[in-house]
Amino acid sequence: MDKELLVTMIGNARDGLVRTAQAVPEDKLNWRPLDNGRPVLDLLGDAAQVPQMVSQMLESHGDFAPSREMFQQMKQEREGWTRNECIERLNRNTEHLFTLIRALPDEELARLVTLSLGGGMTMPLAGWIMMTYRTFTNRYAQINYIQTLYGDFESH
Repeated sequence: MDKELLVTMIGNARDGLVRTAQAVPEDKLNWRPLDNGRPVLDLLGDAAQVPQMVSQMLESHGDFAPSREMFQQMKQEREGWTRNECIERLNRNTEHLFTLIRALPDEELARLVTLSLGGGMTMPLAGWIMMTYRTFTNRYAQINYIQTLYGDFESH
């Protein structure tokens, strides 16, 4: 996979996520669908943290061991974030990831990396980088669904 294609796809997904998150009214940012779903701010904060996690993977050359404790700590860290803080972190973390991607030698994208996620998963480094894209598009879709639940059927 081409590095600029990775950057473009991730950047476009981020922009869509930001657009849809900015369309959420302030009083719906912490609203939980069915009183137990994930609120928009949690989804947006989670998305802001993923490029930071992927950056850590790149900076450690794949010597990265995610854990339940790490994910719990990430959840606690984002609990008090506002929409603006989420978006600021999302942009900053994504831009840092772009810098790291562009600095990678092309052959590194194909290097296999095994992480302990899901009992042990092996993918090319480019696949792990695409975790950022998948997270952004998934959170975008989740927020769009939440918007329909409170009556917003506009395309953002």
